[in-house]
Amino acid sequence: MAEPVTYRRRRAPISRTEREWRVEDEALVSRGGSGRERRYRWSDIVSVRLLHDPVRTRPWRYVFELQPKHARKIVIDNAHYTGERAFEERSESYTPFVRAAVARWAAVHPKGRALIGETPKAYFFLTIAALLALGALAYALVAIPTPLDSLSYAPAIKLGVILLMLPFFWRAVIKAIPRGVAPDAIPDRALPPNSNSG
Repeated sequence: MAEPVTYRRRRAPISRTEREWRVEDEALVSRGGSGRERRYRWSDIVSVRLLHDPVRTRPWRYVFELQPKHARKIVIDNAHYTGERAFEERSESYTPFVRAAVARWAAVHPKGRALIGETPKAYFFLTIAALLALGALAYALVAIPTPLDSLSYAPAIKLGVILLMLPFFWRAVIKAIPRGVAPDAIPDRALPPNSNSG
């Protein structure tokens, strides 16, 4: 890699200066305003994750997470704090940086897959919530009196309606499973729009 790809941003009001992130051959390098550097070797990064994670003041926010073996998760987004609770979108430099970082990580982890979207833990809780909602709907269908109850085959109709809901539920669950993608096949939805040419 000839010239390291860099990305700079100020995270929040408590950050006095911009932090620079630099993609080097052997490591991801972080340098604060004091000039002190911290190196995260690519071989020590066990996983990477990309997602669109909007917040009220930053609907355009995208996040890049890296998980080192024995350190706290590194979270880098495309939002730069400019002052007075205002943020600037830095997607133009964020996207090339993320692509370069994922490529270097993939070179060290040839079988690695980049996770897109929710974590497996979040997916588990979302699935539990959806299952409870499906159960509540089925219970309401059985417990709440309906005009069908006067028919002799009403229980069979209600059971049929419940069974018809199951394929739609399972299809949604399977479609939402967090999957890893090949690092060279990151989908457009994982990076800011109009900046994917980095």
